[in-house]
Amino acid sequence: MKILSRFRFAGSALALACFLFAGSVHAQPNQTPEQAAKDFYRWYIQSLNAERYPVQRQKSALLKKVSVRLGKWIYSAAYRDYGADYFLDAQDWDEHWAEGISASKPAVSGNTANLRITLADPKGRTPGFGKRVLSVKMVKEGGAWKLDRVTGQNN
Repeated sequence: MKILSRFRFAGSALALACFLFAGSVHAQPNQTPEQAAKDFYRWYIQSLNAERYPVQRQKSALLKKVSVRLGKWIYSAAYRDYGADYFLDAQDWDEHWAEGISASKPAVSGNTANLRITLADPKGRTPGFGKRVLSVKMVKEGGAWKLDRVTGQNN
C-alpha cells in the first residue's frame, strides 16, 4: 500500500511540474514587444521551413501568438482570398530569415506597440531574396504581447 501511495504522489508531482512548465513555455507576460515579435517570426519561419504551415496546421499555437482580432481575420474568407502570406507580406520566403531577425525599438503607448521587424539572411546565401522589412503593431492581451497588424515595407 505504501508503494502505491508513493507512485500516486510521484505521479501528482510530475503532472504538476509538467503543467507549470507547459504554461511557462506559452505565456511569457514579462516579454518585451520586440522580443515577442522576434520570437513569433523565428517560430513562424522555422515552422514554414519544416513544412508545418502555421496557418493551416498549427491553428491553436498561432492563435496564442496573435490578437483575438487578427486571429478572427486569419481564419476568415477574407484571408483565404488575400493571395499572400500575411505575416511576411509575400508569397515566398527565404529559409535563412529565421537566423537574421532584428527588431527596432518599439513605440509603446499603453497596451499597443509599433515596431519594425527585419528578416534577412545574415550570410547572404540566397541571392534575390534580400531582406524583408515589416511594420508590426503589437497589442497586449492577457498580459502578453501579440501580433495585431503586419504591413510590408518593401513595396
